[in-house]
Order: sequence, then C-alpha cells, then structure tokens
Amino acid sequence: MTTFINIHTLISHPSSMMNRDDSGLQKTAIFGGTTRSRISSQCLKRAIRQSDIYTNAVEEGSIRTNKFDELLAICIKEIPEADPKLIEEVLLNLGSKVKTETNKETKEKTRHFDAVQPYAIGAIREAINRVEAGMELKSLKNTVHIPTLDVALSGRMDASCPIRNVEAAMSVAHSLTTHTADIEVDWFTACDDLAEQGSGHIGTTEFSSGVFYRYASINVDLLAKNTKKTPEELSDIINTIIRCFAQVSPSAKQKTFAAHNHADFVMVTKSDQPLSLANAFRSAVKNKSDVMEESIKSLVGHYEKLVSGYELNSIALAFDMTDSSDSEQVKTVKKLSELVFVD
Repeated sequence: MTTFINIHTLISHPSSMMNRDDSGLQKTAIFGGTTRSRISSQCLKRAIRQSDIYTNAVEEGSIRTNKFDELLAICIKEIPEADPKLIEEVLLNLGSKVKTETNKETKEKTRHFDAVQPYAIGAIREAINRVEAGMELKSLKNTVHIPTLDVALSGRMDASCPIRNVEAAMSVAHSLTTHTADIEVDWFTACDDLAEQGSGHIGTTEFSSGVFYRYASINVDLLAKNTKKTPEELSDIINTIIRCFAQVSPSAKQKTFAAHNHADFVMVTKSDQPLSLANAFRSAVKNKSDVMEESIKSLVGHYEKLVSGYELNSIALAFDMTDSSDSEQVKTVKKLSELVFVD
C-alpha cells in the first residue's frame, strides 16, 4: 500500500503581489464562482528550493539551466581536479542537445541546451570519473544517476534522454485564497531629489491580501524509489518540506510589500492516497476579521466529512496558532517540529 504525506497550510498575507502573469498583473483564478488570488505551484516550489531552510537541509541541490557555457564555467570551478576539456566533452554528451547561436551584432557565439534541465555537480563529477575509468562518452546518455532531492521531489523530463526521466514524488497545487479576493491598485511615485517639485516617475501595480490555502502531497514510496533510500531515512527531508510550506514565501515584490508571514495553521495527514481539501473553500469564506479562524473550521470540517463519508485510512496532526481547531479526528501539537508520524 502506497503511503502519502499530505500537507495543508493556511497562511495569511497582508498587501502583497508574490506572483504575476505575463502582463505583470496579480495572478487569479475563478473558484466557486468568485475571483481568488493565486500563487502558482512553480512559483512556490522555486521559492522553497532556494530557501535557506531547504538548502541547509540537503546535501546538494540542482542547477536548473539551459545555458551551456555558464554551466561549464561553474563545473570547471567546482571540479578543479578534472581537465576542462573533458568536462566540456562530458556536458556535450550528457543527454540534452546543445545548440550554438551567433549574436548578429557582436558575432559572439553562445551555446545552450535545447531545454531547461536540472544538473547536479555531483552527477557530473561521477560522469567524469566514469569516462576517466574507460567509459565511452556516447554511453553517458544511457547512464542513470541517483537524482538530487529536488529532482526526486519535482521530477525531470528530458526528451533527448528518456532513460533519465524522473517521476515527481511531490504534487503541489496552486495556492488560492479561501475567500473572494479584492484586487487593488497601488498608485506610486518615485520622487526626484534634485527636482523642485513633481516626480521622476509615476506608475501603478496591483496587489491583494488574504488567507491562502497551500496543498502538497508527497508519495513516500516513490520518493524512496527515486532516492534509493528507505522511508525512515526520508523523515528529515519530509519534515523540511513541511516546514518550508509553513514558513517560505515567494520573493516577488517583497522589497515593496515585506509580506514575510508564517502559516497560522498547518495540518499534515498520513494516508494511502493523496487528498486535497481545496473544496472546503468552494463556497468562499466571508472576508472578515475572523477569516483565518473560519477558514480553519471549514478545512477541518471538510476533512472530517471526507474521512467519515469515504471511510478513509488517514491520520491527521495539526499545528494551530489560533487554537480554532476542535476535532476528535485531528490531533493538535504545540510546535511545528512535532508534526511527525511515528510508526
């Protein structure tokens, strides 16, 4: 039976604009017939990968890029014991196709991979060692490496080298506000200190505020398969991901809005299936002073009905800063670090 760890958080952000669309406007979604503020899963996953909480907990992260020459320079710096020419040959034969472009004005040539892919210095070093030991360069495409944790969690798809594809062990939803969102416009000026009056620039930017529901599901068995570790050995990284979902926020416009907030409510369930509780907010919660408390009640109530109605095999632990949760099916803890399942 497959084991899933489902992470549910409710986090309140005041005025902010953490995720924009191609027009520079606040990302939104229509849910339950009303407009909600939205933060995409890609945005949240990148913020987590780059956070200190995550990077301090993993042995090595990946470098996601399609820039060949820049990656080559990093590899030469990080693997000084290897011949730079050999490093270049290894990168050219790792899998992804490499294309060369010439700048029409400067005539400068640059190389890039045909797609953005995650690369790990450790895996590149291992490939170099194999070639030095006698492996043919062309055989590198058929060599499978144990992926870094972020690749094991988020997956990898390489059409140039399907054997190195990795199925993501973690699914992450787009975050939505639990209530109807009021998208506002900030009219701002940049004053010119050397001008007698007026401003040097006038502009506008959208922003919103609200309680966001974040959801992610980790397939523990698939993560163990991807990393070649036992589920017991993965407890630390799973706890790290839980902490990231509670504490990490995207960096966009943070210098302007400083919406550095932690979750008021974190519920983690251990189950034999993934289970989103987003439908707890299909009917928008009223956006009043108790919007967080009412969101928590809706979330817990929806979970109770699902577990009872579908007779689900699910265990729930919750960290509640508001003390609003009151459920026999959800055990509360006093500290975030206590959201741990012990078999």
